[in-house]
Amino acid sequence: MKYSEQNKYFPIPDNEKNLDTVTATEFATIPSESTGMNFLEGLWFKDKDNLFVCNTFQSKIYLVNVQTKAVSLFATLPDHAFPTGINVHSNGNIYVACSGSDEGSMVLVLSNEGTVLKKLFVGTTKSIDDLVFDKKGGFFFTDLAGTHNKRTAGVFYVEPDLETVHSVVDSGMVATNGVALSPDEKILWITDFGDGKLYRFNLAEDGHSIQPYNSLTPYTFTGADGPDSATIDADGNLYVAMCGQARYLIFNQNGFPIGQVLIPGREQGKMAKSTHMAIRPFTNQGFFCASDPNTGECKIYETDVYAKANLGLQFS
Repeated sequence: MKYSEQNKYFPIPDNEKNLDTVTATEFATIPSESTGMNFLEGLWFKDKDNLFVCNTFQSKIYLVNVQTKAVSLFATLPDHAFPTGINVHSNGNIYVACSGSDEGSMVLVLSNEGTVLKKLFVGTTKSIDDLVFDKKGGFFFTDLAGTHNKRTAGVFYVEPDLETVHSVVDSGMVATNGVALSPDEKILWITDFGDGKLYRFNLAEDGHSIQPYNSLTPYTFTGADGPDSATIDADGNLYVAMCGQARYLIFNQNGFPIGQVLIPGREQGKMAKSTHMAIRPFTNQGFFCASDPNTGECKIYETDVYAKANLGLQFS
């Protein structure tokens, strides 16, 4: 038996072949370092025209001006911190989830100019991978720690005081990664990278506990590596990065797959590490990152998506 060319690298499962499908267009190249691994993560818009993107293992955060396509270095993080997720508060402060550093995992709070204002949860046993604010000013974060024989990963909520932490799910997961909050803040979406699952939690009145009988697993993914970061649009559609497959899956608000975005070169096994997308504020212009572990190439891609960006706390 021989592989057909289209099945050699990242075949699309039969149940996803007939989804609404588009191939994104290359938009910008992010600088790659000559030593060490180059790996893009953490897309988030600083404002309506400037897109954050992280070269995680180089401890760098870049800005891409989506009007001019100019790429500039925004910050080099201290202590060899690994930035994996970014979110911006309405006060302009930039919160960076760092899954690791010389001091362990933490959340760095940066000024609008990129200087470090404070470090949160330094030395935690969790591996903080991504975060998302609610409109009260608190945030949810995921925990990339955990293995199949030690299911320690979970999901957590930090109150607006930035000190009080609640367990949404305190264990039982393998490596929680993506996190997204529905526009009405009643539904929390989580991807479990290690277990290949998509979770949908209906939140209780306190905004962080799960309603009884409303913790659901609407989707199980196929193939390696696993579902990565998740982004929601203004209509409640969820965009899930398929790391290791050079594509992104899209789900409606009920967890049904409705579409996918393919990264160019996937048929040749290129740009496999597709990890995060962001939607430009006030538009339906979607931006998708991918990197190639074989060549070190790091690129941003673009295509229109189903609905405009969900603005959340940042623009409230």
